Amino acid sequence: MTSRWGAILAVSLLGIAGVRPAGADVASLRIVTPPDLAMLPLVVAAHGHLIEQQAEARGLHNLTVQWFTPNGGNPIEQLLNGQADVVATTDLVGFLMAWDERTGTPQEIRGLAALAQMPYQLLSRNPAIATIRNLGQKDRIAVPAVKTSLPAVMLEMAAADEWGAAHYDRLDPLTVAQSSDAADTALHSGKGDIDTDFSRMPYADDERGDPAIHRVMDSFDIAGPHSDELLVASAGWCAANPGLAAAVLKALQQADQFITGNSGEAAELYARAARDQTVSVEDLTDIIGDPDFAYKAAPAGLGHLAGFLAATGRLAHDPGRWQDGFCAAARDLSGN
Repeated sequence: MTSRWGAILAVSLLGIAGVRPAGADVASLRIVTPPDLAMLPLVVAAHGHLIEQQAEARGLHNLTVQWFTPNGGNPIEQLLNGQADVVATTDLVGFLMAWDERTGTPQEIRGLAALAQMPYQLLSRNPAIATIRNLGQKDRIAVPAVKTSLPAVMLEMAAADEWGAAHYDRLDPLTVAQSSDAADTALHSGKGDIDTDFSRMPYADDERGDPAIHRVMDSFDIAGPHSDELLVASAGWCAANPGLAAAVLKALQQADQFITGNSGEAAELYARAARDQTVSVEDLTDIIGDPDFAYKAAPAGLGHLAGFLAATGRLAHDPGRWQDGFCAAARDLSGN
């Protein structure tokens, strides 16, 4: 699988505006969203102008929403540089570390909503690997980033469960940083060192279609259902724009309901938005309708993950409650 999943809409790509201070329920909203099927609620919200409608209902008239793709760097840096008001980030670990690093500074960040829940699947073409106990020194596991990505941390959580907390990093030497496209290609080809990949849909779905590749476990086995992506804003923006924050959250909940009841139509929206049409609407519909795949605005698994990162010395500030890391508009959600 090449980069066919790497190009997504921006429903309305406009030139990035210059740096501006956060205003009080401003008349425009700049959202940065990376290319990912998990961003489907944003696709639906953009198509139906749901954020604008929710803003109007709250007395925020004539809101203009501008949609951008990342400029090649970290979306959170775009947020903090004043190039965006809200950004979608595709890794809970990255969010927690950025939140921790900036706690107590003028650049504090907050989660606004979760976007999707889906498991990362540990898949291998080595027939000897039935559980993580079978992983040996010659095996190599592809993850997006060593030690700092959600799959890498999930492997550590699995190792801690299997061999004890003191040995949480036992599998770290086997991990290799690879993009999803490169890992997918390597696993299919059987060439090179990588024989195992810790990936999620749609890559996991593609890999499991290869009879030489089998499932070992997934991240829901390790940590229970968890979110993968979040919408993030600065703490200052959340405080200054409570009505707009609530409008964004409600629009996402509307989009989630639409996707749940109309997976085929949602797949069509995504297919029209994506530049690459090599994946059929039928396949997209199947992926979106997978029982392990859910679009939910309430964050899941955040407290468990934060506790593990704090226990292993990577967070100086344990949020204690997930609400402590989120905008006030989201704190009544049934998250964990």
